[in-house]
Amino acid sequence: MNYRNFCLLWLLFGSLDARVQASSNDQLFESQIAPILQARCISCHNDQQNAGDLSLQHSWQLEDSGSLLTPGNAETSRLLEAIELHDGEAQMPKDAAPLSITQIELIREWINAGASWEPEFHLSAPLSTSFDWWSFKQITRPSVPTVDDMRVSNPVDAFVLSKLRENQLDFSFAADRRSLIRRLYFDLLGSPPTYDEVAKFVSDEDPQAYERLVDRLLASEHYGERWARHWLDVVKYADTCGYDKDKLRNNAWPYRDYIIRSFNDDKPFVRFVQEQVAGDALFPGQADGILGLGFIAAGPWDFIGHVEVPETKLDGLVARNLDRDDMVTNCINTFCSLTIQCARCHDHKFDPFTQRDYYELQAIFAAVDRAERSYDLDPLLVEEKFRLQASVKRCREGLKAIDESITAAGGEELATLRREAEAARKEIDFALSPEFGYHSGLSETQDNLKWVEVQLPHEVELSSIILHPCYDDFAGIRDGFGFPLRYQVTVSGDFIENQSSDWRIAFDRTQTDVPSPGIQAIEIPYSGPPVRRIRVTATKLAPRKDDFNFALAELSIKCRGQDFVWPKGTHVSALDSIDAPVRWARNNLIDGLWPKASDPDSYKNWIVLSRKLESFLRELESQDHSTHKESLQKELASAEEALKQLPEGKMVYAAATHFLPQGNFKPTSGIPRQINLLMRGEVNRPGDVVDPGVLSLGEQVFEKLTSDASDSDRRSMLAKWLTQADHPLLWRSIANRLWQYHFGAGIVSTPNDFGRMGDTPTHPELLDWLACELRDAGGSLKHIHRLIVTSWTYRQSSASHADYLRTDGENRYLWRMNRRRLEAEEIRDSMLQVANLLNNKMGGPGFPLFELEKTEHSPHFEYYKYDPNNPDSHRRSIYRFVVRSQPNPWMMTLDCADSSQSTPRRSETITPLHALTMFNNRFNLMIANRLASYVSEQRTDLNAQIEYSVQLTLQRMPTRDEQVQLLAHAEKYGLEDVCRVLINLSEFVYLD
Repeated sequence: MNYRNFCLLWLLFGSLDARVQASSNDQLFESQIAPILQARCISCHNDQQNAGDLSLQHSWQLEDSGSLLTPGNAETSRLLEAIELHDGEAQMPKDAAPLSITQIELIREWINAGASWEPEFHLSAPLSTSFDWWSFKQITRPSVPTVDDMRVSNPVDAFVLSKLRENQLDFSFAADRRSLIRRLYFDLLGSPPTYDEVAKFVSDEDPQAYERLVDRLLASEHYGERWARHWLDVVKYADTCGYDKDKLRNNAWPYRDYIIRSFNDDKPFVRFVQEQVAGDALFPGQADGILGLGFIAAGPWDFIGHVEVPETKLDGLVARNLDRDDMVTNCINTFCSLTIQCARCHDHKFDPFTQRDYYELQAIFAAVDRAERSYDLDPLLVEEKFRLQASVKRCREGLKAIDESITAAGGEELATLRREAEAARKEIDFALSPEFGYHSGLSETQDNLKWVEVQLPHEVELSSIILHPCYDDFAGIRDGFGFPLRYQVTVSGDFIENQSSDWRIAFDRTQTDVPSPGIQAIEIPYSGPPVRRIRVTATKLAPRKDDFNFALAELSIKCRGQDFVWPKGTHVSALDSIDAPVRWARNNLIDGLWPKASDPDSYKNWIVLSRKLESFLRELESQDHSTHKESLQKELASAEEALKQLPEGKMVYAAATHFLPQGNFKPTSGIPRQINLLMRGEVNRPGDVVDPGVLSLGEQVFEKLTSDASDSDRRSMLAKWLTQADHPLLWRSIANRLWQYHFGAGIVSTPNDFGRMGDTPTHPELLDWLACELRDAGGSLKHIHRLIVTSWTYRQSSASHADYLRTDGENRYLWRMNRRRLEAEEIRDSMLQVANLLNNKMGGPGFPLFELEKTEHSPHFEYYKYDPNNPDSHRRSIYRFVVRSQPNPWMMTLDCADSSQSTPRRSETITPLHALTMFNNRFNLMIANRLASYVSEQRTDLNAQIEYSVQLTLQRMPTRDEQVQLLAHAEKYGLEDVCRVLINLSEFVYLD
């Protein structure tokens, strides 16, 4: 609970003399003690400053403080000793006026009464100056420094050179053209130029040759592939879920392709952000609005904690809390470069965000889960689907209105009858209530009969009856029972009270076994009188076989003269929906297993009351009601059937509120879960219920929502807050990331932390200028790329300078270009390209670099069984199937990103394993062999083969000494070994 308002009132009216008598010690703390602590103590004793190793923000901190507080005995409590007056002075508050006598006596009274402090109440750290930090300040475009130097080609150079001169440094000389084209190709495309491309650029005397090259590369489809890799590192993208079972995500790849396409299209950054947070809400009917939501689902997901453990159990609560934590963390880390996750258990220790702020962000994601959802690329198909969905919604609302009208007409008599029927139902002790299929009480022999029955709201002229089988995994069923081998289908018209029903046989196979239908539905033609009830009576079930066991899951019907299937039941229940519903119901398949009533009359009483309720509802229904309802029912059924007939959309693993249940993992259907502030982050210590909200950044205040806000409103609010034109973090964050991937280090060296524990910018004015330029250019990332790579800062040499090394050894001020090792993907793709093996096919499911085994439990990814000669795997590495639990050993040795966590900046380590991997791995040996074969096909003379091998791998001619040495090596060990040496050269794996 926030007590700033208490403090303002306290200081304004100033007197504690008029005490409000608290009805309990808890009320005494809330109304009297908390304002004193907030006003006089919390400024020093908070989670941030923690003076004397003591924070007074939470009750547990006092409990853990030892003798500071002895509930029930104020005289032995050091807290009282510290604030008591001795000769007019007190130890605490330090360097401030002492507490008044009244305040001291209030605290004494509170301690003697037991010092009760409800855990859900906590005090807030002072925030008055907490936003006085560079990243939270309003973003404004700074003036470009005036620097008189011919090398300044754009504002980027002016900012950088001005900072260099402040530190007695200067630019390096220009890089040679071969280094420049290699630098551009790897930075923008992730792969090297060919020897011919280098030669053509080096010899091009046109002053605009470099700018033309930049434009050509930015227009390449491989640009999106290169820069998508950076983005996917940050958002923790992978093709498996992680955790213990690491289940496959076979439809995660459409999100990856969406990122590639968005970068290639230079999608405005605001739209790019909004699609990934609330695309389905802000851009309904557009495929990218759903594909972008793969961002929310990109991180790890605990299969066991969601599917195998109920949400009500502790482990289930923990799993779902951590899942929302990942969503919040991924969003705020990625777009704002803040460590908001540090406020999950307590107020942020260093940044001005409270624990409540964190849980308000969690509440934004309270309705979403990670699951597969459909999307359509055909706009006409999308339009038709929306039209049909609108029709379904309108019909359902109309039927609901009729129900409410009938209920109102029934008044107290109807309410009483419903209560009596419900009370009678509760008296019945049902044996079991399976969700699907026949009951285990029916054996594989003909010893007994069991039946299931569907009741329709009124008589219908049928053309056929359809029996739908299911298997064990059908909609979450765990243990199934066989499909009936011998059974009878009977039908009946309206039920008339006190008269027996006229049951007619529609299908009879009780004398011989019916072959199991597998997973195919059985359609039984019918041409008899109108039907109200359909019953399937089984006498013998099929035995269980292997892992597949088919059971009767659903019944549905077709009506004469209509081409749609009437709504079918979705699950079997135990006699609890036998009442005829006011409108067509979906839960209308009735398990015919007799209940175990302790009193046989209980079941009879319930049946009588149910029939009476049904009859009374029919009486209440007027002719207008009946006509209108029937019309709506037909339109609803027609629209629902038309929706089913539409081509199925493609699937993407993304944020979803509607999906097929899997065990205990069930959709919210868009209804947000209740989110509580968790004491110390523990799910079994819930505090206040929190409403959805976004962060307040200094003077920037964004309207918050209430707890009844919809899922789409919640995420839309977050998306709009993130993309405000004056958002100080969004634009700085992305500008810094772009700079980092070109220079190897960002203007802020901690790209995911712009808070107080992160680094400060080396060039703050340049960062703000780039952020404003990006925003004002419509969010065009390519515009910023072009500015950066055409600057002298980017085009300078990587040559070192002894004096400058002593001043700026880390090259933070960019007096030269940073030399870097290629990333793992760049090395792999370069090897494939120089060996003439690279397949440039774009998009689609990821290719594995492993053999997949034991997928039914925890998949095994056997990398040692993978054949590197398989051409299906010779695509660019961006399309690699990425595994969390068992990442590719070769890629990880070369510092590939760990997809279990955000990797805003890759490591560049040097270990013996690098050399061993590059020289001995089966993939590298295959590349050397295939490169040698390709060279031998193109050149017949060994000297020419050596020369061509160097041209392919290093994009230059060999020197005379190199030619001699490599020729001697080839004559002794063979051309393949020469190729093996070339792909291990530093010149091959490092970029100047």
